[in-house]
Amino acid sequence: MEGGVAIAVWAAVAALLVVAEILTLTFVALYFAAGALAASLAAAFGGGAAVQLLVFAIVSAVSLLLTRRPLLRAMQRQPVVQSNAPTVVGRRAVVIKPILEGPGQRGQVRVGTEHWSARSEAEAPIDKDVTVEVIAIDGVTLVVRPVSGRVLPGP
Repeated sequence: MEGGVAIAVWAAVAALLVVAEILTLTFVALYFAAGALAASLAAAFGGGAAVQLLVFAIVSAVSLLLTRRPLLRAMQRQPVVQSNAPTVVGRRAVVIKPILEGPGQRGQVRVGTEHWSARSEAEAPIDKDVTVEVIAIDGVTLVVRPVSGRVLPGP
């Protein structure tokens, strides 16, 4: 193959492999794309077809063997996000938006300096400014019960 044609062919192969990698996300085709780019460089420097194939094979295999596993491990690591959410269970809070009666009714409470969505444990209404105890967390909602006994009368 003529030098310019070989460079174009290897570059096209590299481009196709990059597209294949983007479509499959297997993290394999990318290494062969790197090998194809290295082979196009070998063609640019006058290497014959045998040299180009050898460069392609060596660069693809070595880069795959040396970097794939560590890169996959690094990509699978997810940072641990510490949350203080479980520490609010058992604490006292103040109702800042009344909790209405019934299932699914939410209000808002303040635990220290944090504001949380809250629901009544017994689905009973709880008035504003009532002190409550946090007894559980349900998703992002605190489950509370009154401490002082100030509960709104039902309808």
